Amino acid sequence: MGILVLGYFGYVTNQLDGQTVKTRDVYNLLKEKSEDEVTYFDTQTFKVSKLNILKMFWMIIKAHHVFYLPAHNNLKYIFPLVYFFSKISNVKINYLVVGGWLSDFLNNKKIHRYMLKDINGIYVETDHLLHNLSKYGFKNLHKLYNFRNIDLKKIQPAKNNDGNVKLVFMARVHPMKGVDVIFEIDKSIKDLGIENVSIDIYGQIFEGYKDEFFKKIEASNVNYRGVIEPNNIYNILPLYDLMLFPTRYYTEGFPGTILDAYISGLPVISTRWLNAEEFVDEGETGYIVDFNNDPLYINTVLGLIKNSEEIDKLKNNVLIKRDVYGINAVWEILCESLS
Repeated sequence: MGILVLGYFGYVTNQLDGQTVKTRDVYNLLKEKSEDEVTYFDTQTFKVSKLNILKMFWMIIKAHHVFYLPAHNNLKYIFPLVYFFSKISNVKINYLVVGGWLSDFLNNKKIHRYMLKDINGIYVETDHLLHNLSKYGFKNLHKLYNFRNIDLKKIQPAKNNDGNVKLVFMARVHPMKGVDVIFEIDKSIKDLGIENVSIDIYGQIFEGYKDEFFKKIEASNVNYRGVIEPNNIYNILPLYDLMLFPTRYYTEGFPGTILDAYISGLPVISTRWLNAEEFVDEGETGYIVDFNNDPLYINTVLGLIKNSEEIDKLKNNVLIKRDVYGINAVWEILCESLS
């Protein structure tokens, strides 16, 4: 075995979120580009049987390179064992960080910091996290944007020739993702008598929010379209005009929602989360609204609805920016870790 991709694939329940999608994309990219044998281990199988951890250790021992994408608990409890087996087997670990939480996580974990300093590479999505981790003395840090394993040239946004403005929200359907703001936008559109706008929501619904969410759907003109399978995202998103991202998670890393929007040619209207300015170019690829300022967010969206020329300008800028999130740029970086 040459390369093992180790992380939360979510295949057991077909869970689709930023963690699972990135993990699958890393596996598919390595499978496509590398000349080595590439296999994977889905840590979600621990929920099926704790004995699967023995299978994971055996796969680590047989590998030459491990591309590791752990969530919080995996890094806290499993990583020390992964590190131990990699050391005794001379396996190179490359840790691909998902999100922006790692620096805070390591604040009081000296042993984890020691082990991470000793692995082959740590690949982070944002300059902010790169800066914070460097304060711990890491010398094995690399910048690696989140990405999608797809040929960008095949993805072209649809031309809007009917005068309608199509808004979309695609993320986990949870209040902390700002989904309630979507219903406020819909209410404002109705109050103003605007008729050329549609709003669609895609994503897995947080269990504790389902009843409230569907009540709001029934009382609004917002459409819930279910979950988009990863292989169908770029057939659907290019049909829209604007991506709505009113997140209330301040410590987002590089959200997959924004990545998918850019690849699809969609500008993003975002709240000012921690790394917003790094990924949304104000007035160029979208707009950033002060955090938790719902009235300003709504007014920003309404202003764009009334200005189709501005939407077209933003779309053209997005098509230029998205190249840095393509597979060629990512593979150039990952390939160095295999030498």
